[in-house]
Amino acid sequence: MMVFVYATLIFLVLRFSVTLFNFLSNPKLGYYGKHFNDRVSIIICRTGGGGNIEELMGTISAQDYVQTEVLTKRPEELMSMVVDRASGKYLLLLSDQVTISNGLINNLIYRTKVYDLAMLAILPSRKFKGITDLCCYSLNDFVLMNILPLRLVRLSAQPAFSVSNQACMFFKAEVYKENLNGEDQITIGREAMKQLKQLKYKTEFLLANKFAYLEERDATAHIGRRLLHVFSNNMFVALIYLTLLLAGPIVMTLNFEPAFLALPVGLIFLTRVMISFLAAQNAILNVILHPLQMFIMLISMTKAMLQRLLTQVRHKN
Repeated sequence: MMVFVYATLIFLVLRFSVTLFNFLSNPKLGYYGKHFNDRVSIIICRTGGGGNIEELMGTISAQDYVQTEVLTKRPEELMSMVVDRASGKYLLLLSDQVTISNGLINNLIYRTKVYDLAMLAILPSRKFKGITDLCCYSLNDFVLMNILPLRLVRLSAQPAFSVSNQACMFFKAEVYKENLNGEDQITIGREAMKQLKQLKYKTEFLLANKFAYLEERDATAHIGRRLLHVFSNNMFVALIYLTLLLAGPIVMTLNFEPAFLALPVGLIFLTRVMISFLAAQNAILNVILHPLQMFIMLISMTKAMLQRLLTQVRHKN
């Protein structure tokens, strides 16, 4: 029992340290005040999850960047077919559940040029319609920002420090077409970044800093699969994380006096607050709803792991 308690404490300290690093390093896309004229091909990826493409098109039209072309990728269409039609120097891939704010494209180009990036992935700020959305769709940001120092994505050439999402990604078109096009299974997301790192290209992952917003409309059944994807679909690692995250504090609460719980409770509280500020979310609501959010995480990830196991069993048979 004491070994498990010590493991939980170490886990809490490590999570707090990663979150503190992210909070202090502030991995956000900045406003640089630069203007460019390079052609940008914007590819809107239809998700089939009820995205509002008209709203997205309106925010694209309102951009202060005019050298753009807009292409649409249907769910059944290969990304390579759409990219082959793109004529821009850069590719901006957007989910139809995203809206963008003025200045995004100029800031993406500036960041890409300054650091010679082949890929710049952006985690959009989230829009929540109510408490249910906050409890469900904030979980991915919570997990990501307490297990990975985001600045290391650019600073480290190791493919292990690869993270991305499919909502907002920016590529040098030439690099994309030469190295990712034609292999549709790795054209987007974390695998695309991992592939580019293996080829010694520079990549980066930043928070949108309100330059892009995501209003998820996917079914809540997909939450577990997305959370599991943060762990590269490694169910063993995800299970250890869940055990230490959820069972650890419960065991400590049942076996220790309240005075001894000040440290773990304080670490959990500060971690939740820092992640809320980084993700531009309501810190007070996240602290209040934290137990409910963790319960939803347990249910959704457990369901996702069971489904994955059943799928593997069926494939073997």
